[in-house]
Amino acid sequence: MKKSVALGALLASASPIALLIGGPATAADLALKTPRPMYAPPPPAFSWTGCYVGAHVGWGWGRNNFSESSSSTTTVVTVSSAGTGSTTSSSFRSASSRIDSSGGLFGGQVGCNYQFGSGWAGSNWVVGIQGDFAGTDINGTANDPLGPSASGAGGAIRLKTEWLASVTARLGVTAFDNQALFYIKGGGAWDRNKWDLSSAANAFNPAVFSETRSGWTIGGGAEWVLWSPRWTAFVEFNYYDFRHGGSSVTGNSTSTSTGVGFSGTAPIITTTTTTTHNIFSTGSQQIETVKVGVNYKFGP
Repeated sequence: MKKSVALGALLASASPIALLIGGPATAADLALKTPRPMYAPPPPAFSWTGCYVGAHVGWGWGRNNFSESSSSTTTVVTVSSAGTGSTTSSSFRSASSRIDSSGGLFGGQVGCNYQFGSGWAGSNWVVGIQGDFAGTDINGTANDPLGPSASGAGGAIRLKTEWLASVTARLGVTAFDNQALFYIKGGGAWDRNKWDLSSAANAFNPAVFSETRSGWTIGGGAEWVLWSPRWTAFVEFNYYDFRHGGSSVTGNSTSTSTGVGFSGTAPIITTTTTTTHNIFSTGSQQIETVKVGVNYKFGP
């Protein structure tokens, strides 16, 4: 009986000590076994800052002014038994007209953007610079305002714009959680035209010639992020105005004919000489284009 009481007292005194020793160890074991929650890192915020390269296709419309003039002098010399006489007459014609042209274009562009932070300009503003070049097939034909050609067929003036290029500054504002950019652009522009006067009413030398024009351009568009922050697509409108770099070509010709007549039995010899001077000049040119394209963005 005394042994049982002593054993119970020993067990009772040992239980709190065991709990103090074993309790913390069990809690530590539970903490080690509890899985830590996993959080995916947030995607980096998209920025328009960086350089890019891309391609575009589109359609263009042109208005191409030109002028034409033709002056001629005719001298008639008559030789007869009564002596020699001559008469001279002159004529001058001029006219202006326009070729309306249209056609496709395909090219590429390269540029760089900078998106402002949250400071002075606000984080929605983007500035940039861009250069682009496009091969074009913007062509048209107009009737010659001075009439039919020497062959009797209706005279025609033909034009083809072969390429367009520009260097522009861009200013835009972002929207739709920074995934879209609405912008305006403007700067210098150049193009190359090929004129064909081989079917004109008058003769010119050369009958086919090319010219490079310089001017300015202004436009605007929208660009948006595609499936990847590296890729964007855009649509834009551009207006080009070329008032410098016009060309002139000339054509000179001389024709002589001789005829023999009689006054009674006395011969009369008549010689007619006609000298013609033609001038063709290109005038102002305006082109409008609509383009769609994609860009690949480098940088952050």
